[in-house]
Amino acid sequence: MAASTDLLIRLRADGKQAIGELGRVDGAMGKLQRGVGRAATAGAVALAGLAAAGIKEFASFERGMNEVFTLLPQISGVAMDKMSEQVKTLAVDMGVLPEDVVPALYQSISAGVPEKNVFGFLETATQLSIAGVTDLETAVDGLTTITNAYGVENISAQEAADSLFTAMKLGKTTVGEMSASLFQVVPAAAAAGITIDEVGAALAAITAQGTPT
Repeated sequence: MAASTDLLIRLRADGKQAIGELGRVDGAMGKLQRGVGRAATAGAVALAGLAAAGIKEFASFERGMNEVFTLLPQISGVAMDKMSEQVKTLAVDMGVLPEDVVPALYQSISAGVPEKNVFGFLETATQLSIAGVTDLETAVDGLTTITNAYGVENISAQEAADSLFTAMKLGKTTVGEMSASLFQVVPAAAAAGITIDEVGAALAAITAQGTPT
């Protein structure tokens, strides 16, 4: 998907035309969050004991966390322990595997998500990965592409997730497909003043007509 002038013009036109459709699924991610929370809670009860016991047995968890800590050279030992526990808690709460959370944590911090916000960001990314039937790292990739292009002061991870989920629901595309191609258009769209909702609505309209993501 080339970020050409013609494409930006099309995104703006199609996005503004399709933006009204966003209302049809507005709040869908919010509803999904509640559903994911209930499902994860039910599954987590069964997973909690297994996860807590299993993590200690897998050296890969410690190796993965040590890789994360290389991105945080000033982190204290106490903070390391706390972050490791937060990974386990997120995994249990969301019904995912810790070994999926660790590389996504690394990717998030590497992409510029602040340490103090990273687990809130990962919770949103996990919800999007479940909704979009994709892996957590792919969801992180898509969200950080958007938040870095528009600036975290202008768009939250939740708003970015809402736009991707809505585009998936209205178009013939997936979160994985969008995440793989967003880098080609989102930075130029942001610079041109095209909102992520307009981009998402345009992608939904374009893909619904048969154009691949």
